[in-house]
Amino acid sequence: MKITKKALLPILCGMLCFALLACATGGGGGGGAAADGFGPGVPVSGLWVDYTDDNDGGDSTVSMEETEVDGVPALRFTGNVTTRFQYGFVGWALQPDEETLELLKNARAISFMTKGDGKRQTVKYRISSVRDHAHFEFHFVAEEEPTRVEVPIRFFQQPSWGTPARMNQDNAEDISWQTHESWRPGTFDVTIWDVRIH
Repeated sequence: MKITKKALLPILCGMLCFALLACATGGGGGGGAAADGFGPGVPVSGLWVDYTDDNDGGDSTVSMEETEVDGVPALRFTGNVTTRFQYGFVGWALQPDEETLELLKNARAISFMTKGDGKRQTVKYRISSVRDHAHFEFHFVAEEEPTRVEVPIRFFQQPSWGTPARMNQDNAEDISWQTHESWRPGTFDVTIWDVRIH
């Protein structure tokens, strides 16, 4: 499946500093910023992109918009996943800047705040040595109430249909999120904020 990047949105340092302050003071939509046993982590910086199944003949859609949760900057993703392409999907990724990429290569865990429509979604740790899109992934539920999802790197696993690859963090590319197949076809509504590397 060929992934097409469709939109760019810079993550501004000032926004991230504000998000960090909100979490440190108990704001940010609920929950502290510390992943269990991994410390508070470092907020990420880079460009957000979204992608769909259009290059696979699909017509699934995704929209990305800036929003706030309890005064903290966030990104909301909404859209519709169809089965015009049998394995219809959409997703969005954080393409890290140089500093964040180095942190990603040495990460022990990734965490982020999320809320949504209660559907199952997927977060991926993508590495360049995976050639068939069977990237290391972890499934979570975007609950209606703000929730911090904490994922130790060792919890990321390849899907069973992929060619097995070694988790070589030196080949890290980015962090991405993708709709889960369990509810396809259907609409989705997911908000993500305060992404951190631990």
